[in-house]
Amino acid sequence: MNKRISTLLLFVLFAGSVFAQSEPSTWVELEFSKKIVKNLKVEFNPELRLFGGFEMDSYILEGGLSYKLHKYLTLAGYYRFENEYNYREKREIYEWEPASRLSFDAKSGFEFKRFNFQFRLRYTNGTDFDDTTDDKASYFRYRVKADYDIKGSRLVPFVSFEAFHDLILKDVDKMRYTGGLSYPINKNNDLSLFYRLQDYSEVDKESMDIIGIGYSLKF
Repeated sequence: MNKRISTLLLFVLFAGSVFAQSEPSTWVELEFSKKIVKNLKVEFNPELRLFGGFEMDSYILEGGLSYKLHKYLTLAGYYRFENEYNYREKREIYEWEPASRLSFDAKSGFEFKRFNFQFRLRYTNGTDFDDTTDDKASYFRYRVKADYDIKGSRLVPFVSFEAFHDLILKDVDKMRYTGGLSYPINKNNDLSLFYRLQDYSEVDKESMDIIGIGYSLKF
């Protein structure tokens, strides 16, 4: 029965993206972490983002530190460098457009029976992609995530929702809805597959369908 449930969840996960968009984007998200001392970890989280047809979109290099104050609160800080591959209409060529971010997290969560709930508040501030290099972006990002431990199965289904609150425009301009499955290979290695819908509050901006692969390693 548990194998049937896992197979059904995997089918539902990718069926949405196949019917929603013929060529969804592909995101590869990696997480590497190492405990330095008790409750303090160093993290490195690179990402690769591709458009439909596996055309280059951007890559991200992010690193930082996280500290667990107590069972229900972890604080973290990160620096992110992102390079986006954009078409420049005036020059009629593709060029890399860099951006940088500083972000600060407050994370919490709790377990209830076989459910695990996680909450994250993130503040980000930095330069954004634009024709001018000094364009600024400032956001609060609110994310809630829940996963479920299926008895007798190593596959763990999860869902999450994230809202991007633009502090300059004072409006929520982007939302992410994610559903997926993670598989703990062993104590330190975890593999995941997910489908993500990225929606925008702007009427004339099309939503994105994303198929993602995630991998985490704890040293």
